[in-house]
Amino acid sequence: MDALASAATRRVARLPDAVRRARGVVHTPTEVARFMARRVADAPGTLVDPACGPGVFLAACLESHRPRRAVGVDLDAEALDDASAILEPRARAAGWSLDLRHGNTLAAPLVEAGPLVVIGNPPWAGRTANAGAAYTDGLLDDFKRDADGAPLRERKVGVLSDDYVRFLRWSCEQLRRPEGGAMALVTNSSFLDGPVHRGLRARLMRWFATIELVDLGGSALIARANRLEGSERDENVFGVRPGAVITIAVRPPGHDESTDAVVRYAALRGSRVEKLGRLARDELEHTTLARARPAVRFVPTVVTHPAYATWPSLPELMPFHREGLQTNRDAFCVDADREGLLERLAAFARGEPRAWPGRADEPSRHYDPEAAREALASALAGSDPVVRPVAYRPFDDRWVCVAPKICHRSRPDLLAAMDRSELALLTVRKDRGERPWAHFGASSRAVDNCFLSSRSSCRTRAFPTHRPDGTPNLDGDRVRAWAGFEVAPGDLLRYALAVLAAPTYRSRHDVALRADYPRLPPPPDRSAFDACVRAGEATRAAFEAPEDDGEPIVVGHRTVRSAALANAVRHCEVAYRALERH
Repeated sequence: MDALASAATRRVARLPDAVRRARGVVHTPTEVARFMARRVADAPGTLVDPACGPGVFLAACLESHRPRRAVGVDLDAEALDDASAILEPRARAAGWSLDLRHGNTLAAPLVEAGPLVVIGNPPWAGRTANAGAAYTDGLLDDFKRDADGAPLRERKVGVLSDDYVRFLRWSCEQLRRPEGGAMALVTNSSFLDGPVHRGLRARLMRWFATIELVDLGGSALIARANRLEGSERDENVFGVRPGAVITIAVRPPGHDESTDAVVRYAALRGSRVEKLGRLARDELEHTTLARARPAVRFVPTVVTHPAYATWPSLPELMPFHREGLQTNRDAFCVDADREGLLERLAAFARGEPRAWPGRADEPSRHYDPEAAREALASALAGSDPVVRPVAYRPFDDRWVCVAPKICHRSRPDLLAAMDRSELALLTVRKDRGERPWAHFGASSRAVDNCFLSSRSSCRTRAFPTHRPDGTPNLDGDRVRAWAGFEVAPGDLLRYALAVLAAPTYRSRHDVALRADYPRLPPPPDRSAFDACVRAGEATRAAFEAPEDDGEPIVVGHRTVRSAALANAVRHCEVAYRALERH
């Protein structure tokens, strides 16, 4: 493996950073490759590495597998030359048939007879270069349907086009042949519990008989409790920001796709050295996962309150909701001083040479400074507001530039809704962290998407009282069926705020709250509903008041001090407990 490590090092040095990032080139530790090779050593068929690079997986299989045919494919011709120089002598000595091919794996199905064993580390490129490829684009439609085959009701399905998802789907399709086979891939772990990935998980459950998941952790995109406690951080074995997972899936010949797979899960946490050591020694503790539909999550789930799944989710009651504003350059676009912000914007639009904060004068993949200057100059000359008040963080209101081109995502429909709304409820869709769930808030202003957390896995979402056209943000029929009486949008929002702020609700449903939007218990009667509305109003008012030296309160992933908020949360707890007693 030393020669392969040297080849991988040369490849990293040879590829420009931009090319390496665009292709998602991340080399695999030998311990990971050997672990995966051992897991599929007994599976019959042609061995296929769809993104083989210098050949670490094929080399690992040569160490532990009986003689067989092996195919390696990659876009990088020089990496294939290294693989050929290193692997071909070993393959001949071991009696293997080795076929290394230069090309794009995702362009077409693999032409190989008999069962297959697909193994490898697909590209770690979130922005795929394969969009529009007819073969894999068509295959991805299966992942855009839920467990029952209905289209996903999601506004954003872009994550289902990531390269790792495409390679996963390509691999599944090659194995959906009468002879079956096995798959061993190490990828981004976002599909384990992402709400938009539920169709992906549902398909894997039907296409395979057994699935083993080894969650390698290491995500820099989540908040972990152990970081708060000062213990060793959970390191990534690849040195990338997303968490990683090894997926081993077996499809026997003639597999019946009407039955669900048996899914076993193991997690590794701690340092990189510890994780690789446990893989080398095969020291894993597995849990068999429950087959919980419709989410079909691939992580352990504890159901503490069966009724929770029967309650409506926030989007079912309040259909309009949006993620908060995202400038991508807060140091330039956000300020506590409105006039100072306007002066900075005007100077930038005039083209004044300055050392601009927030890298406002540096081009990037999503940003053109000259186009931003032109758009900003036009906006400043127009009649629409260029700066707006924004709930930037809890108890930290500021001003934000919402001009196009300079503000990455100004959410114009959310701004229009807030102009017509009394206030908005603030929460998140999911939270992959390990801190206690505490994502609740309210604001009469537009909100920054990092209000509750800076983690990309739990961006703040706003549920205003009214839609952009000024109509109430309610599904009237569903709300009446849920409550048993007419409910005004402001009262529903305050009721929801009180429920989300109540410590008992948050602790009791912590696991479920991490998986998707909060669900609301129905009020037993008008009196209990009104009590929660009053507690929610006290909480709303507390968020609008200045922060003080009161007791610390955790809001999202932030700790604030507010006597008013602490007192309001206690009122919410009392109201919620009364709700439960009914």
